[in-house]
Formats: sequence, C-alpha cells, structure tokens
Amino acid sequence: MIEPDVAVPRYETRPNLVGRGEELRDLRAALHGLRSGQGRAIALSGEPGIGKSALMSALIAHARPNGTEVFTANGRDWNPLRLPDALYSGSQDVQGFEGRAPARPPSVVLLDDLHLLEPGQISEVLWFIRAANTGPLLLLVAYRPRQLPPALATMLHHSAAASQLEVWQIGPLSLGETRQLLGDRPDLDHIHQEGLGNPQYLKAIAGQGEARADAGAAILYELADLDLSALSVVRAAAVLDGPAPPDLLAAVASLDTVETLAALDVLSDLDLVRPIGCAGQWALRHRVLAEAIYERLAPSYLSAFHARAEAALAERSAPVIQRAYHIARALEPEKSHKVPTLIDAARESLPTAPAVAADLLQAAVPLLQTGEAQWHEAQVLLAHASLLTGRVRESRTLLHSLRPDSPGVRELDPAAFAEAARVERLLSQYNEAAALARAGLTAVPEHDTVVAASLHTELADIALDQQHYKVALEHAEAAASIKRRHQDTAGEAHALALSSLAHLFSSQQALAETAAARATELIDSATDAAILDNLQSIYQLGFAEATLVQLMDAQRHLTRGAALSRRSGQYYVLPAILKALAEVQLRSGDLGAALATLNEAAHDAKHNDSPATTAILMQARARALLWQGRPGDVEDVHALSQRAWDIASGHSTAWAITVRSYHAEAALLSGDPIRGKWLLLDAVGGAALPRLTTWRKPRWCDALALAAQISGDERLAEQTAAIAEQCVEELPTHGRRGFALRARMRAHALRGDIEQAVLSAQLAIEDFSLRGKRIEACRTMLAAAKVSLDAGRTRDVHTWLSQAAYLASECGSARLADEAARERSRLATYAAEPNTANRLAVLSAREREIAELVSSGMTSQEVADKLHLSVRTVDSHLSRVYRKLGVPNRAALTRTVADVARQTLWQSSFVAGPVV
Repeated sequence: MIEPDVAVPRYETRPNLVGRGEELRDLRAALHGLRSGQGRAIALSGEPGIGKSALMSALIAHARPNGTEVFTANGRDWNPLRLPDALYSGSQDVQGFEGRAPARPPSVVLLDDLHLLEPGQISEVLWFIRAANTGPLLLLVAYRPRQLPPALATMLHHSAAASQLEVWQIGPLSLGETRQLLGDRPDLDHIHQEGLGNPQYLKAIAGQGEARADAGAAILYELADLDLSALSVVRAAAVLDGPAPPDLLAAVASLDTVETLAALDVLSDLDLVRPIGCAGQWALRHRVLAEAIYERLAPSYLSAFHARAEAALAERSAPVIQRAYHIARALEPEKSHKVPTLIDAARESLPTAPAVAADLLQAAVPLLQTGEAQWHEAQVLLAHASLLTGRVRESRTLLHSLRPDSPGVRELDPAAFAEAARVERLLSQYNEAAALARAGLTAVPEHDTVVAASLHTELADIALDQQHYKVALEHAEAAASIKRRHQDTAGEAHALALSSLAHLFSSQQALAETAAARATELIDSATDAAILDNLQSIYQLGFAEATLVQLMDAQRHLTRGAALSRRSGQYYVLPAILKALAEVQLRSGDLGAALATLNEAAHDAKHNDSPATTAILMQARARALLWQGRPGDVEDVHALSQRAWDIASGHSTAWAITVRSYHAEAALLSGDPIRGKWLLLDAVGGAALPRLTTWRKPRWCDALALAAQISGDERLAEQTAAIAEQCVEELPTHGRRGFALRARMRAHALRGDIEQAVLSAQLAIEDFSLRGKRIEACRTMLAAAKVSLDAGRTRDVHTWLSQAAYLASECGSARLADEAARERSRLATYAAEPNTANRLAVLSAREREIAELVSSGMTSQEVADKLHLSVRTVDSHLSRVYRKLGVPNRAALTRTVADVARQTLWQSSFVAGPVV
C-alpha cells in the first residue's frame, strides 16, 4: 500500500548541475547585483522533475558562502510571518505599496511549489515581487504551469507584463546534456527520447538506484493530499499502464463513474493524469510516475487490481494480450482455465515483445500437468522466447528437458527440433545442430511445410559455417522454394541470402549477385512486422551484401535490423547484426562509428553465449583500435586479439580461421613480423592457403605478401600474388581485386621492378576507392609512397601522401596519419638530394655488400671466399642487383656505386663543412 511522504523537500548543494549553465550564470549575476542594492524577482516555470529545485539548490550553494542571508519556503506551508521583520513589513496592502521597501540587508528568498499557494496568500507573494524591484532582495519562485490556479496565473502574468517578474521557462536537457548526466551508453538515444529530456525521468529510466528512489519519493510527495477515491484511480491507472476510458478506470478502482470523474478532475488539476487525444481516455503523466506508484503497491492490492482489470477487459472483448498481462499478475487461487489465454497471448507477442511472452509463459507453465499437449507447447514457446531475448543457454536447457528420454515426454515435435538446432548452432555446436535438424526433417510428416523450410534453413546455415558449400546451396534452395509457396517473404529472403553466400564461396559470382538482389527486393518490400517474424533474414541479407562488397546496401539493411531488434527486444540477433554493421563501417573507414557500434555490441552481448560472435566482436574491436592508433590503444589491441585467438583456436570453422588470421595480421602490423608470418601461415594452412575459399584468399594473400616483403622472401611474395590473381580471375567482380593488385605490388617491389610495383599500386588504389574501402586505399597510397622512396623515386609521392593524410583524417586514424607524416619527412629529405644518392636503398644489406665488393674489382669467387658463400649464391645475388638497379653488367654497376659514393661525400661536406 502506498504511504505518502509529506515531508517538505530539502535543498542540498548540487555542484554538478547539468545543462543549466546559462541560468546559473544569470543567477550568479543577480547575487552580485545585491551588493549594489539591485534586486530581482525570477520565476522558474517547468514540468515536474525538470530541475527547478536543483537550480534553487545551486543558488543556495553560491549565496551562503558569501554571507548572503537565504530564506526558503514552500507553497504548501507558506508563512511569510516566519521571516525576519527587517525583510517583511507584514503589510498586505499591496495597492498602497509606496514603491520603497524598508532598509534591509541583501537577502535571498526562495519559494518552491508556488502552484500550491493558497488564494489568500497571493497578495503576500506580490509584495515580495515588488520589494525585489526596490531593494537588495533576490526572489526566486518555482512552479508547475499546468497546476497554477487561475488567480495566481493572472497575478504572475501581470507582474511579468509590468517587467517586475522575469519568467524563465526551464526546458528539457539536450541529448549531449543527457550524455553528461548519465554517461555515454548504447541506449542513450532511447533513454533521452523516453525521458523527454527530464532529468528526474532520465535518471529513473536509466535505473540508477538512488535516482530511482528519489523519483519515487518525489512522486509520493505529490500524492500526499489525495483522498481515497483519487488515490484508487491513480493506482488503477498505474496498473492499466496506458490510456484508459473513465469507465474502465472506475471498474479497476472499484468506484462508480461519478466518483471516478470527480477524482479525474482532482488528478488533472494536480497534473497527475492527462487526457490522451480526443477519445476520452486518460493516462498518468509519464510512465516513470506509473512505475513508481506500481512498485509501491502491496501484493494484495496488486492482485485485486489486476483481477478486476482482466475481468473488465474480458467484458469489453479486449485483445488477448491485454487480458493475459493481468491474468499473469493476479494471484488467484484457481486460474488454470485461463491458461489458453496466456498461451495465445504469448504466441501473438513473441515477435514484437518476446520478454512479455516469456513472462506470460512462465505464469502458464506451473498451471499445467507435465506431458500434456499444452504443457509441451508452452515449453517450446518459452524456449523460443528465451532465445529471442538472448538467453540462449536457458533456451537450450528447456529444449533438453523436452527430449523423449525426459519424464513425461513421448517425442519431440519438428518445431522443437528446429528450435533446438538453432540454439546449438548459435552456441557453435555445429555437429549437434546438424544432427537435430536432420532428425527434425525425418520427423516432419509433410516436407512442404514452414517447419521443414526452417529446418532446411538451419542446415544451410550450418553447412556454410562448416564450409560445405554444395550442401548449403541444396538446403538454401529447398528452403527458399518452400517459403515462396507459403508466401513467407522474410523466410524466402533469409534462404536466398544463404544461397547467395553459398554461390559466392563456390565461385559462382553472377548467381550470388542474382540471389542477393532478389532477397533485397523481398526485404525492401516487407513490413517491419513480417521481418520481425524472422529477424535473422535482414541480418543474413546485410551480411551477404557486405560479403559482396555492396557496402551501402549492407549498412542500410543492418541499420534497419538493429533498430527492429532494439524495438522488439529480440536481442538474440543484435550482437550478430552489430558485428556485421561494425565490419561494414570498418571497411568504409568510419572508425568512430565502428567503435560506437562495437561498444553497443559489447553492452548487448552480456548474455551472448556464441563463441563465434564473441571472438569476432573482440577481433573487430582490436582492428578498429589498431587503425585508430591513439595512445594506449596498442595494449588493448594485443589483449583483445589474443583473447579472440584463444576462443577461435579450438575451432576449425570459417569464422575461427578468419579470427586467427586477423590475430596474425595484428602481430605483423605491430612490430612482430616473423611471429605474424608464421601465425598467418598456420591459420590458413600454409602458403597455398588451402583452408580458405577462392573468395577469401586474396585478402590473406596480400597479408602474406606483406610478411614476405618485410622479411625479403621474394619466393613467398610471388607465390601469394599469383594465387590472389588466379582467384580474381575466377571471381572477377567479387571485390577482392585490390588485394590481389597490392600483393603483386609487393612482389614487384621485392624484385626491384619499381615502375611495375607503382602501376599495380595505382590500380589497387582505384579499386579500393571505387568500392569505398578508405582504410585500404590509404594503406596502399602509403605503401606505394614507401616503395618509391626506398628506390629513390619521388614521382607521384607527394600526391599519394597528401591523399593518404586526408583519408587518415577522415577515417579518424592517428596511425595512418603518423605514417603519412613520416613518409612526408622522408620525401622532404629526398627532394633536397639528387636521386643517385638513393639508388642503392632498394638493395638488401647482403646485395649492397656484394655490389660494393664487385665494384671494387673483385671476382665472384673472391667475393664468395670473403663472405663464406658459394659462387652460385653470389651470382644469384648479383643478378638481382643488376635487375633492381637497371644496369646491364659489372662496369655499369661499378659506375653506379662510384656515383653514389661521390654524392654521399658531397652531402657530408655540405652538412659538416669542407673536407680538409
């Protein structure tokens, strides 16, 4: 039962007041004006909880340390006679006010809840308003405009019109101010919108303990003077939790219509209830108000109110979901006859509100006998609801209890098989999932059913994870055909997206694009309700589009899917959607958006039990931080990448290979090229990359080529570049051409063929830019600049570095920006030097050593003896030296080395002074 708290609110110092900077500055100015005898009268007008009292507290915190006297009062118990005589003359004759107040020290008077003032005291407040205009008095009053009595509203209006009273409208906080109040959190936009920018509501919705308790206490204070009828109507409104007509409120409150209408008049005057639209319905001012009242109702009151609500709704033939909500909460001793209503409502609310469905089913199951038909259906629905809300292991436990060897269970129906297979797949138990799905197909009496299609879809998804693409295609096409006949738009799109991936990974580019295009048509024409019946469909389509490098379409569909997931509470698929969206943002070079998406994914993946999703999210965050490259990011990159690798190392599926490959690349790019090279070779199965499909190979061929370039392994660079080029020939438009071209650039650079390396780099830059891959375009520009400068070539380098610096800034990559700056410094040095001084930079240390010995007149045998090498090895190195320097023979090599020596000497004399 509600016990109203009638205590007068206390004022406390609030140094961290958010979003009221302008008001605070003006109040401090008003305090300063008191020293020169200038007073002001200010009214704070705003909604309950908007921060009026907080501003008064802030004013107290500024006034008292300066020695200014502060007097506080409340409209509920206003008594000016309590104030010192020097401040208040006691005269109520405002008509005869002479315009000059008695001499008094600077003072501040605060009057909160002015709207509660008694009519006979209006003249006393008017006296203070006029006094504040004639002496060192700062009057600050606060009120709720909806609750102002007419006479008081008139007096305030006239005072403002006469410029004696300043009226400040205290509005809602902005989104940025809400972030300052609550901190940065993934659901901030939703909280801000739901809380209407009202600080009290925002803190209550955000679930902060003290704030929620404070909000409840403030609300109970508002209920202090309600009579029993009005209190009953308020409780009824809280139980109904939404707009309701007076007759329904009357039935739930157990009052007659006349009493209820009278109570609504009172509650409306107090702004506790407000009319909704023009349909004659009423609701509490805000859901925070409803929750605060509901949470403080005793169980006996709650049960009685819910029972009356359900009975009244049944009489009005209300929707089954509305009735079921109250059935589940009414503590009736015998309500088993209402179980069908609970199950029907749960089934209906599953797609749009799975958490509600779970509550209804948990109320229904204890009322059923184990093993009976409705018990079995309720358990399967509860498992499905648990899955949709992200409680995957709970769902698995429930489904295990329904197996034929469990007490009271005769056999598992096909729908339960499909549900169980999906749960096992999400937990990365692919063999178990496939076995369950196949068993489900065996148990389906008719294969042309929606359940059969769902089982085929599961088998296709599992086969994709296991890289069995022919099997995946067979099941995906079977599922699409069945879903099409049953006019299941989202289901058909889901199957087509899986079909697209199976085609792509089988090197059937055109068929993959056709299937994805058809899936896009279906999803774009589908309603939100249709997609919510199969939310994985839009995720799978977005993933397929991202794989086909259709980044804009992928982002559009994944963003829509994430919004539907949040709105409905189907959280099981949200981490996967956010994972795919973050990948798209990473490829597009939007590092800030990618990290924000990954932050939300981490928040929503608390109950996620999928090793694949967990590892991929960690690895994606590591990559984003790697390219962001801010101080402290390096440690996080290594920690996240290692944790992802630890999870993936126990799996051999496609996602695990990808996670391990990115882990290797992180080592490669973070100063440990030898370890990175061997980790990458281990992940992909060796230099031929046998563990990867044609579609995946070019990306990692380029990474291996980079490792080869760093270590000087010309053979590995050539091999991986050739593999990448072969893959591009098989899938010419699959979006991996840029990686093959960059791998070839690295192979050319190792051979000393700089012009061909630059040409490959330019083509790779064009491909990456065309596909919106800004990070990769930037990396390639920097790589081309480095290769050119290493060879003493400066043509086009300035353009590449300028474009790379711009892209790095646009992407938010400090790492790439720093690299561009370093190469610019090198370019500045090269620009001041003749190119001949840098020609030998293209040689490895061993090659340069042999070149210098040969140019000194030594034979190959003499060089071999000196360096303890074979003559064959010396001649092999010498051939590479000729090719890299573009010289035909030993004589030309000798001239080149001599030119470099002379140029180096010239530079030394220029820097250090003449040589004596």
